[in-house]
Amino acid sequence: MTFLSPSQKALREAGLENALQEGRWMEELLPRESARRGIPLERLREEWLRRRCHGEPFQYVVGSVEFHQVELLVGPGTLIPRPETELLVDRALEVLQRVPPGETVLDLCTGSGAIPLALAHLRPDLHFLGVDLSSEALPWARQNCVLLQSQKICSFLQGDLFTPLPPTLRFPLITANPPYISPEEYPKLPPEILDYEPRMALEAQENGLALEQQIIRQARHWLKPGGTLLLEMGETQGDALRKTLLDHGYEQVKILQDLTGRNRFAEGISPATA
Repeated sequence: MTFLSPSQKALREAGLENALQEGRWMEELLPRESARRGIPLERLREEWLRRRCHGEPFQYVVGSVEFHQVELLVGPGTLIPRPETELLVDRALEVLQRVPPGETVLDLCTGSGAIPLALAHLRPDLHFLGVDLSSEALPWARQNCVLLQSQKICSFLQGDLFTPLPPTLRFPLITANPPYISPEEYPKLPPEILDYEPRMALEAQENGLALEQQIIRQARHWLKPGGTLLLEMGETQGDALRKTLLDHGYEQVKILQDLTGRNRFAEGISPATA
């Protein structure tokens, strides 16, 4: 007979798909979070189970998510980092092998700061700048920066894509996980996403391509010669983004896949010479 923890039993009875795994994670996190927050363990468990059984995302309930070797605080107002975005970090690290110490890397639509903070953890010899339009998301990024003791190499600005940047900055790498879900697709998302995660971090006009294509157009000005643009995208958007990258003069254009074989990332390099 398999022993189930109190959290596993409650989540299974609520019919949650990943009840056993989530229940195990809850039980592992409860002692630490009970002590940190000064809340009795049983009361905290009751609160977490109530919120999760009402459909709130697991990561919001426990207040954090593991992402590419770092732990990030997350909650209402910021997108929950997904495992596929860890692959974007992996690819960015490959690109950064060619980048010398002291350079600055830009991340757009930074949300919780997941991408630059994960990169900073492994490349502390670089500087990282994150930009987001959302006044609700940026406090999470700044909290995570302090939590990970990355204040000396990471900073975050509020604004629309490139608009808050000092005009003289140029980057060897620009990363972004922008909104790319079309208005037609958005209402079909699971309730756990629709009811809790910020719409502005998910939905984009023009079949989900509006922000991605704007970034591609504008990034040429901000990339150093030979610099790389790396975008996360929807699985059906590869042909459109490949064309946009080529139309705007990028070289070595690639559409890269995630672990399920779906198109997930677009990459292009700014010409080394004008």
